[in-house]
Amino acid sequence: MARSAAVSAFGVFLVLGVLTASLGASLPFLRERFGAEHEVGRVVSAYNLGALAATVCIGLLGRRLNVRAAPPVLLAVFAAGAAGMAVSPGWAAYLGCAAVTGIGYGGLALTLNTAFARGFAGNSVVMVNRLNAVFGIGAMLGPLAAGAVGHTDIRLLALAAAVCALPCFLVGRAGAVLAAPRAESGPQGGQRVRVGPGLLPFLLVGLVYAGMETSIGTWQSTQLVRGGWSTQAATTAASGFWAGMAVGRLVVPQLTRRLPGRTTLPGYLAAALAALLLAAVPHLAVVAYPLAGLAMAPVLPTLIAWVSGVAEVPQQATSVLTLCCMLGNAVVPAVVGALGGSGGPVVIPLVLAGACLLCLGLAGWLRAARR
Repeated sequence: MARSAAVSAFGVFLVLGVLTASLGASLPFLRERFGAEHEVGRVVSAYNLGALAATVCIGLLGRRLNVRAAPPVLLAVFAAGAAGMAVSPGWAAYLGCAAVTGIGYGGLALTLNTAFARGFAGNSVVMVNRLNAVFGIGAMLGPLAAGAVGHTDIRLLALAAAVCALPCFLVGRAGAVLAAPRAESGPQGGQRVRVGPGLLPFLLVGLVYAGMETSIGTWQSTQLVRGGWSTQAATTAASGFWAGMAVGRLVVPQLTRRLPGRTTLPGYLAAALAALLLAAVPHLAVVAYPLAGLAMAPVLPTLIAWVSGVAEVPQQATSVLTLCCMLGNAVVPAVVGALGGSGGPVVIPLVLAGACLLCLGLAGWLRAARR
């Protein structure tokens, strides 16, 4: 991948992270701006539905998608939608523009992750992790940005996102990576796989892993409260898991970059399993969850890089994987809540460890299937 395209992609992901994470923090200001009679939480739903629509469309189009043109078009859609949010005179227009912005967000996240997975040869896993770490940095800045501009006019944040996205137009060069010819077999070994039974192990790992990540974010503070922490202290301590994720995506792949994904993926999950079992020990959960985040951080980027390297149509396979991750985000936390939500502080980490053990077993199946 051209250096200019990579730098622009980092800029795009920073902007995506800021705007995406700022939406929830913006709700009180939106209520002030458009009136209390509106269900302002719908803006988050509209944005994410737009992202889901982009993911589904890219998956359905498959080979018919003009991948070379996709990044610049999606960047233009994102910038236009954000600019529309900034100048929307009423709530309905704001909501519609948020959905358009979400289309750009979802499409860019999917295509750029796929481009990074293909564009750096043996260093692709490291680069995909770095790209998502930049998104995480933006996500940490988003609520701060919303608080800084909210009392003036919260729409200024969307305007800033549109303005900051425009200088990243060289991200369009990433389309050349997506359009490059494919070899007959992937770097991880085995023949190219189509969207179908051959992709199933990847999809199941993604589903369980994404749900496990969301479950930890959902239930760790509940465990701490049941262990005697105040609500405020437990909420603050829960940020340690996300800090571990951010650091892990920058550091861990750099240390393991000479190893193939079929080796590192089970290793990351085994380390996460040990950390989650440690979280069941009284008074150690506050340390164990950041360690779990550190271990889990490279799992999804590694899976994206792996599936992009072996798939016959990379952007289609990544799209289906993303949809499975979304399904896992919805289903697995509910299962964890049903099994451990009413138990003591030890039950929650043990249920989470069980989910991690299942994911580790699926990763072992994936490794065997790709030999």
